[in-house]
Amino acid sequence: MVVDRRTQIFIWVAWFAVFPIGLWTAYKISPPTHFYHHFDFLVTSGLSCIVALIPIVVNQIPFSVTQWLTLFVFLKYGLFAEIILAQIITFIVLLRLRLPKEKRYNFPLNSIMFMIVSLVSGAIFYIFGGEHVQAGNLTINFVVLAGLYMASYFIINQILFTGAFSFLYKTRKPLITKAFLWEGLIHLIAFPVGITLFFLYDLVGVSSFLLVGAPIISTQLILLKYNTSKEINQYLQKAVETGHRLTERLKFEEVLNTFIDHLLNMFPADYLYIFDDMNDDRLQAVRCYENGKFITRKFSLIKKGVGIIGQVWATGQFAFYRDKQQWKNINTEGIPDEMESVLVVPIIKNNAVSGVLFLGTQIKVEYQKYHLMILYILCSYLAVALENARHYEQTKKESERDPLTKLYNARVCRRKLRDGFNLLHTGKIKCISLLMLDIDYFKSINDQYGHQSGNEILIQMSDLLREIVGNRGTLTRYGGEEFIIILPDVKKEEAIQMGESIRQTIENFSFYMHDNLADERKTISTKITVSIGVASAPADTDNAISLIRYADRALYLGAKRVGRNKVAEYVG
Repeated sequence: MVVDRRTQIFIWVAWFAVFPIGLWTAYKISPPTHFYHHFDFLVTSGLSCIVALIPIVVNQIPFSVTQWLTLFVFLKYGLFAEIILAQIITFIVLLRLRLPKEKRYNFPLNSIMFMIVSLVSGAIFYIFGGEHVQAGNLTINFVVLAGLYMASYFIINQILFTGAFSFLYKTRKPLITKAFLWEGLIHLIAFPVGITLFFLYDLVGVSSFLLVGAPIISTQLILLKYNTSKEINQYLQKAVETGHRLTERLKFEEVLNTFIDHLLNMFPADYLYIFDDMNDDRLQAVRCYENGKFITRKFSLIKKGVGIIGQVWATGQFAFYRDKQQWKNINTEGIPDEMESVLVVPIIKNNAVSGVLFLGTQIKVEYQKYHLMILYILCSYLAVALENARHYEQTKKESERDPLTKLYNARVCRRKLRDGFNLLHTGKIKCISLLMLDIDYFKSINDQYGHQSGNEILIQMSDLLREIVGNRGTLTRYGGEEFIIILPDVKKEEAIQMGESIRQTIENFSFYMHDNLADERKTISTKITVSIGVASAPADTDNAISLIRYADRALYLGAKRVGRNKVAEYVG
């Protein structure tokens, strides 16, 4: 989601106004005591930064677990010290995210939010009689007020977060979510830990940080490792699912679209490019995705061994860059300057690089090493699926096309005609006409000049008919020197006119062929004529096979027998 520039400016202006006033207010409410200058506070701040850098991740949502430390600082040093620590933690957490330039408004926004949260929850603590006491003077009332402070901190934070989300993205967000419940659980656990640290600190001093902090940090590290393993397993499951989906796709475009859809759901990517080796020592971008949409992009000439993509293409080894500083000096392909994190993986088929996959984001350190393993698996699935799709499309093309003229063959003609009649019977079209065309005296050409010369005429005839018919109908080579043109939603009268236009165009066209039977193979110019039979449905029949038979009958009885070079309609 994108926040407009005016709103971002408003957030920065608000921060410059609210932050100093908030600090001054906190200073007046709870001025720093001599404890604030202790080395212990610096230790607390350092420990807070370490804890903030190791978030607990639940359902891919990171949660900070520094609440026990901010509670300790508030109870020990007061509101002003807690605000300073909360601001430091906020800065560290956001810095860890390495936000792109257009999202840096999150720094002032979160600073304002936590300033308000600290001020309001601290004020509630003081209003209900809360005071900063030594651990030896702990009372039930003090613990209750500390709990009230913690609960206020949590609730106000959630309300502000939900309100800020609605304000920035102009959409309503429910207050009670899974993230809300997990955050509440973390606060619930952090409360007794903070109270324990507060009590231990007065007993053993700085050692209390080790006694309490070491188990918590160790637990965080274990959970982080566990979450990474769990995330890898989830990626592997998704990769297997992607492989299954790819094997179900039979067409080249379908394979690419399915692969990209799954990839974008698995990995963060502002930029995605797929390059295909065109078997002539050059790469061509077959898919380009930038900032949420597919585009047509011209890349600079990609040479093997040169540039990021060229090196991956030449070596078959991946390229992994955490930020722009690592790759900007070797970018020769015209990669967008806004990009930061980059992953480039070869697509390998039969131990040779057949393509390159390029992923990039505008966020630094967005990708991890284990992402490479997943991408290698996905690219191996892609290579196999693309090869299968190519074989399927080639086989399908060969089974549907006449090898000489490249026109549809008789099998496709009958299928297209059945499809047309289905449209006719369901009322989607009103009529369908068929032209059957036969070259006059074609046998004499084969006998006089050879069958290869006849093939040359057939190829030229096919090209001419293809140009005439265009997208008005389906042109097929039905057999030998016969062609059929299927015209959906064209009345019989219009079909006759079109047939006459075709007949005249062919009659006036000069065909060229070689004399393949002569001692000297020379080029010959000749004139060709055609006879055409026309039939239409539902005027003549309501059956596809009958339509072909009636057009054939019109061709031979109405055109061939009366002198050829004519257009004849079927008369029942």
